[in-house]
Amino acid sequence: MASEVPETLPTPEENAVEQEPSLPYEDLAELEFSQVRQGPRISSVHNFPEQFYGPVSIRNFIAGHTKKVLRTSVSKNALILREVFIRLPIELKLCVLEHLHPLDLYHFSQVSKALRRIIMDPKAAGVWKTSFEHHSGLPKPPPFVARPQWAHMLFGPGICGECGKLGALTDFGLLKRHCEPCMLTCTNFTNGFKDTCGRGVPQDHAIWSLIPRSYRYNAMRYTSAHQTQSNARFVEKDFRPMIKKITLIHLLIDNGVSQLSEPFDEYKEALSARIAELNERAAETNSWALEMYRLCTNECDNAYRDNTETYKKRLLNLGHEAQDVDYVQYSISHALRKNVVLNLTRKAFRKLRPLVEQIVRTRKENRLKVERQQLIQGIYKDYLKSQNPDSWQYLPQEHLVRDIDGFSDFLNAPFDKRGDLSPGFAASLFPDFISNWTRTQQEETVGLLPQVGGEEDILAKLRRLELVTSVFTCNDCKYKYADGRVLLGWNNICRHKRGLVPGHTSPCGSYTLDEDAVAAATALVSCVGLDPSTTTIKQMDERDDRFMCGNCMSETSRGVTGLRVYTWRECIYHVVEETLQNDPVHSLASWILLTPEAARFVKEQEHPHPHPVQEVWRCNLCAEHFDTRLIQSQAIDHVKQVHCIKEPVVGVDVVVDRRQNVRRRRPFRLGLDPAFEYRCDRCPEMGIYKLWPLEKLMEHLLKKHKISEAIEGEDWTKIKVIANTASASPSTDDSPEPITEGQ
Repeated sequence: MASEVPETLPTPEENAVEQEPSLPYEDLAELEFSQVRQGPRISSVHNFPEQFYGPVSIRNFIAGHTKKVLRTSVSKNALILREVFIRLPIELKLCVLEHLHPLDLYHFSQVSKALRRIIMDPKAAGVWKTSFEHHSGLPKPPPFVARPQWAHMLFGPGICGECGKLGALTDFGLLKRHCEPCMLTCTNFTNGFKDTCGRGVPQDHAIWSLIPRSYRYNAMRYTSAHQTQSNARFVEKDFRPMIKKITLIHLLIDNGVSQLSEPFDEYKEALSARIAELNERAAETNSWALEMYRLCTNECDNAYRDNTETYKKRLLNLGHEAQDVDYVQYSISHALRKNVVLNLTRKAFRKLRPLVEQIVRTRKENRLKVERQQLIQGIYKDYLKSQNPDSWQYLPQEHLVRDIDGFSDFLNAPFDKRGDLSPGFAASLFPDFISNWTRTQQEETVGLLPQVGGEEDILAKLRRLELVTSVFTCNDCKYKYADGRVLLGWNNICRHKRGLVPGHTSPCGSYTLDEDAVAAATALVSCVGLDPSTTTIKQMDERDDRFMCGNCMSETSRGVTGLRVYTWRECIYHVVEETLQNDPVHSLASWILLTPEAARFVKEQEHPHPHPVQEVWRCNLCAEHFDTRLIQSQAIDHVKQVHCIKEPVVGVDVVVDRRQNVRRRRPFRLGLDPAFEYRCDRCPEMGIYKLWPLEKLMEHLLKKHKISEAIEGEDWTKIKVIANTASASPSTDDSPEPITEGQ
């Protein structure tokens, strides 16, 4: 209370100091969160703790935020009031001090030694009590903690109690301040302590309820873990004397000093209650501190956000374009945060202006570059639409036209505006560009073919490229995507060269002749009785044979055991994929050629590919679907309505857009056990060609044709399923190394 005053009071003359005493806040400038954010170096295991822990948590943000909220403007009569207060009797001084905030009292104790003796005298405890009662929003101290000490813990500087460095927030559970390194060295979890005999201390030991604990994650934040025994940290200096005391008393009790038992139990009960109350107050105080942190952080974020908007307006007033300024908004905010600009004064704006304007200019240059490239690409896109739709899949993509030499002056013109480009001039450069690109890609591809006797011109090499045995693979994407694993013929290679694989920013550029695929293709051609050295891709496509892999094991589905049936292209895919998986069974390809009857049966069981409901179809008569793909029925309706064709032909008027990848079909499985190799001679010719297993055929003849004892040659016929087999020849050690593009 104010009436409880020291018996002898010092006079101002007796306690004169070198600096004239002054009231708190009198000499403070505009805060701008500097009390929260700036300060001396800190003690932390992190090189950049401000960035790691956030903008306000490395200082005593509680004191800083309280100052900002409660500070009032300096009175004009401050000097007179100061002189009046200093000359007041001690009783009146204490009555005045009762109305101050505990933070003010803490600062008052730092003014001079004389004033400190007044406010810290035990008889002035009523002043602190009344001050805390007037500000009920502050957390209450534990009963055994003096209020001046509690005020120091709440508002005092973050000085570590071990090493004396800054950067330590008060740990209210331990009533100490530890910086991050000291917290790691001075505290430990329960499993890190040993008793006097060097044994681990169990979780249910009495000592854990008798010494202070902390649930804080680290020394830089008030965030706490779930309050369990395993998450609690204890101080080594508290543990050692307590474990010795408990061990000694237990020894005395065990050795006959039983009169210690009851006082010791009372001691443990009282101390345990004291620690429990401390933990409860610490949890409340941590929650309050976190709320203060949230408020402080929100104000800080709001200040940065408002300053960013103000900075943007000033940049717009300087003539910068809004789209560039809006794009670099994050960079502006980052510059303000990095330089701790919480109040955007003219000085702060001038300091950051060169950096920010350079960011805006760079953004403008990049934007104009993109806009110019998009203009050229738009003209090229219109040019492509004027070409035959069948040629779209073989023409270079839009992003390549920016490398045309004729556009360099336009692309590198001063970046003050986008500028314009004549569509006629641009279109005149495209034919030569397409021709040169195609010729370059063809020369690179045919250069990978093995050398033959005599000189060959480019046309002869391109003819060799169309052979079935010229099988290439893309080294850039074959392990991730199936489309680059088997490339047959120039058209297929060209489509892959012009396209972009998902996840890639540029077309694939590394190709090689796949020796395993060449051997598999050679075996396929030999299996159908043709010459591998002269058979072309077109010839094999026209034959449209069906094969089974002689190395695969039979699979069972729906009670039928058999093998999958492939086209000749799918056979090569199958070998390449098995080789990528290092399957030793498929080290040498082996093929089984189906007879025309068996192949006809298989084809009529296969689903159409690509499926009509896949969105891969387009009109082949106009550029309407240059950027979109449709299902087959929509493309057919378009041809009927726009081009007035009553019966559009799929494959002529409506085609698959090969510029995008088409999902591969699922092969049909031909039954071998039981074997589908019998045909009913009693059934007339139907819409599909049907083969039966023998048992099912007998049931069919009995039920449908009332024939109980069917005769071969009259009622049914057994057809031949396998026409021929062939295997790839093993490669020799002296075979030439495959050439990779770029070598």
